[in-house]
Amino acid sequence: MTRILRVHAVAASGGGYYEDQAALEAKHVPLPQRFEAAPVSPGFGALREVAEAVSVGLVLDTGMVAWGDCVSTAHGPWRGIADGEAGLVPLFRVAAGLDTIRQVVAPWLQGQALGRFRDMAAGLDQLTERVTILKPRADAESGQEGLSRRALLTAPARMLKAAQEEEEAPEAIEVEQGLHPAIHYGLGQALLQAVAWARGVTMTEVITEEWGLPRPWAPVRVHADSGHERYFHAEKMIVRRVESLPHATVDDVRGQVGAEGAELSRYLRWLTQRIGQLGGRDYRPVIHLDLNGALGRIYDNQPGKILGQLHTWELAAKPYLLRIENPVILDSRASQLEAMAQLREYLHFRKMGVQLVASAWAKSPGAVQAFLDAGAADMIHIKMPELGVHHAVDAVLACRDAEAGSLLGGSSAETDLSARVSAHLALATQPDLLLAKPGVGVDEAVSLVRNEMARVLSQIQQA
Repeated sequence: MTRILRVHAVAASGGGYYEDQAALEAKHVPLPQRFEAAPVSPGFGALREVAEAVSVGLVLDTGMVAWGDCVSTAHGPWRGIADGEAGLVPLFRVAAGLDTIRQVVAPWLQGQALGRFRDMAAGLDQLTERVTILKPRADAESGQEGLSRRALLTAPARMLKAAQEEEEAPEAIEVEQGLHPAIHYGLGQALLQAVAWARGVTMTEVITEEWGLPRPWAPVRVHADSGHERYFHAEKMIVRRVESLPHATVDDVRGQVGAEGAELSRYLRWLTQRIGQLGGRDYRPVIHLDLNGALGRIYDNQPGKILGQLHTWELAAKPYLLRIENPVILDSRASQLEAMAQLREYLHFRKMGVQLVASAWAKSPGAVQAFLDAGAADMIHIKMPELGVHHAVDAVLACRDAEAGSLLGGSSAETDLSARVSAHLALATQPDLLLAKPGVGVDEAVSLVRNEMARVLSQIQQA
């Protein structure tokens, strides 16, 4: 039986950037200024930084080395990744990642025989590391002036502001917790590749065999992200006949959405026109926009006004189906579930065709199931760096069981390697859509995932 002899770990970089979400919500900062703009959240050196990664390699006794990339999503810090609502996951940094892999992961993996991927991946869930977190001082915990525990965990901007005003900063303490999601993700990739090599099959076939799924016969449709170039990059998506576009995350409500949604209405009319001009009559993509909570901020989370705006945008997007990701983002999973379920119910009552996509607060297996149970979304954006490889498989299958849509995605901050692994998972699980990644340049990401799926299908079908 094939065994793991050693574990390599080397500094790498992601295909995109980390951005301080709290800082962007507090004040719009033009893109050219973000590399020098001051952050407000712990762990950031600037509002926008190059995403860090660690490549972890499993040296097998066959002489092969199976690699995976530990990397996070682009916008942080991240809340609600654990199945409990509390938790503020820090930026993934190379130095900390290398230490954890060498001190915690390597001793656990070295000498292990490669068995079922599913079992080995479940073992990752049991690994823990010691990390430093900020804890409120006693006066804050007792309800006096200062930082509350909830504010500390869920509002980094307020936390820093309060900390600066207080004479005593929050106390730094060490706690034992599960591996950083980025490390979990990279190790899952490496273990999947190692098991595939040991069996002499593709990573896709490992998943189909262990989860009892049928062999794939067709590629998965692709969803692409335009980044900030929402016009030029959308045109590239159209000529490449991407099935779902352009994502175009909102980080400037005034400039990208506008008063009463006027700017976004204008963009939708332009986009539908260019689809017809460049795509041809037989090209019918879905228009998918990530509002990043913009509607909630504009309309103070009032469902009636939000519904009216969605109706206006649905008309502007015709004749194409419109999907809206994260129309609102609230401060807890419970409130997010309630708001999304209510809005979806209103849409159905009005017989509107707009579909709601959830990714905020859907960052763990338990959270994904909660959205499905509540009927709070038509589609879940399953972000692989937050769930990990094997949990992402389960999440796609849970969506299918609930007759909800699934976008197997992640982030522009990922790497070429993690993108290829996601293509294998997509073929095995057959979600509705696969995110083209890494980066937001469109051409490279779309060709990477489509080419990988084509190669894998050819290999499987000729086996």
